[in-house]
Amino acid sequence: MQRLHFLHLALAIGFITIAIPIRLDGHWITIGWLVEAAVLLWLSDRIRSSFLSLFAVGALGLGVFRLLAFDNFNAQTLFFNARLGTYAVAIAVLAALAYFGRKRNDELGLRGAMVAVVALNVLALVALSLEVSDYYARQMSAARPAYHAGRYAPYNAERAYTHSIQIAEDFTYSALWMAYGAMLMIIGFWRRSSFVRWQALVLIAVTIIKVFVYDFSQLDRGYRIVSFIVLGVLLLAISFVYQRDWLQLSGARRKSGDTA
Repeated sequence: MQRLHFLHLALAIGFITIAIPIRLDGHWITIGWLVEAAVLLWLSDRIRSSFLSLFAVGALGLGVFRLLAFDNFNAQTLFFNARLGTYAVAIAVLAALAYFGRKRNDELGLRGAMVAVVALNVLALVALSLEVSDYYARQMSAARPAYHAGRYAPYNAERAYTHSIQIAEDFTYSALWMAYGAMLMIIGFWRRSSFVRWQALVLIAVTIIKVFVYDFSQLDRGYRIVSFIVLGVLLLAISFVYQRDWLQLSGARRKSGDTA
C-alpha cells in the first residue's frame, strides 16, 4: 500500500514537472521548476518525507541546469532585470535547501546543505559577473567607431578607448571576486564556520592567481597598484584575525570540531 502511495505521488509530481515547460515559455520554465522545488522542500520538511526531498532536489537541478545552459536573457538594465531575478530565485531555493538540510541534522542532510551552499555562492558569482559583462559590453558597443560618410573614426584613438574599457572590466572582475571572498570570510568568522571560510580562501586564492597571472600583464599601473594594495590589506586582515584569535576559533574547534 505504501509503495502504491509513493507511485501515485511520483506520477503526480512528474506530471507537474512536465506541465511546466508545456504551459510556460523562456525563463518562466526555469522559475516554475524552481518554485516547484521550493514547495516540495517545504512539504518534505512538514511531513518529514525523504521521498519528496529527492523530487525537490531533482526539480531544483532541472531549474539550475536550464538557467545555466539554455536560458538566454537580453538584459537592458543593470541589476533590475529578468536574468538577475531568475538567479535570485535559484539562490533563494538553494538557501532553503541548505536550511532544511541542516535542520535534518543527519549526515545526508548536512552533506546536501554543504553542496547547496557551494552552489549558491557559485550562482551568485556567475550572476554578478554576468552583470559586469553586460555593463562593459554596452560600454564597448557605444565606443565602436561611428560610420560617417564612409569614414571611420581614427583607429588608434578608438583602439585606445576600447582597450581602457577592457582594462576596467578585468579590474572589476577581480574587485568583485575579492569583495565576495571578503564577504564570505566575514560570514565565516561571524558564523564560526570553517566550511564558509575555506570557500572564501579558495575564491581569494583564485583571485590572486588571476591578478598575478593575467591582470599583471593587462592592467595599467594604477589598477595594478590598487589590486595589490587591496589584496595585501585583505590577506593581512585575515592573518591578523587568525593570529589574534579574537573570535576564539581554537576554543570552538576543541569543543565542537568547528564543522560548519
